[in-house]
Amino acid sequence: DDTPPTVPPRPLEQLFGEFRPRLHRYCARMTGSVIDGEDVVQETLLKAMQASQASEPIANPEGWLFRIAHHAALDFLRRRAREEARHANEDLDMIAAARNPVEERQIAAASLGTFMRLPASQRSSVILSDVLGHSLAECSEMVGSNVTSIKAALQRGRARLRELASEADDAPPPTLAEPERRRLKTYVDRFNAHDFDAVRAM
Repeated sequence: DDTPPTVPPRPLEQLFGEFRPRLHRYCARMTGSVIDGEDVVQETLLKAMQASQASEPIANPEGWLFRIAHHAALDFLRRRAREEARHANEDLDMIAAARNPVEERQIAAASLGTFMRLPASQRSSVILSDVLGHSLAECSEMVGSNVTSIKAALQRGRARLRELASEADDAPPPTLAEPERRRLKTYVDRFNAHDFDAVRAM
């Protein structure tokens, strides 16, 4: 019998180990990043494992793996382009109204009593953003709101602080309800104790 013996297919792990360096060089150059290239290689392995379970014996393992890697790289590049476009649009929404140096000083010099004259939503937005330096996204996550609401409250709070700064120094102090008075005392105590995690939580 002159029929050549059948060569059993090599396990996928063996194939992948053999071609992995070349796959990574290809994917890294496709994505422009060694790290992103590694992510695409991992995705290629996962897709190859899924495809091999339902496919016939592979005649050209190298070509088959590179075809999977190519499509995985294209998918990655499309996802990255969508993410970059989305972040570019978000960045426009995340830019709060610019402040001038006078406003910067007013906010920095505002007393606790002045802050307590702002509605709670405006107060928290101004403190988290302008005093503690959090981004709008971080502020929205902390208070369980959305960026649009935080941005609006921040702008209104800044405007109100400007109004309060223009009032006469002998303006009567606001009268606080007892719950607000207790809250202010707690805030002061935690601030003086340098418990800034608690201050942020408030």
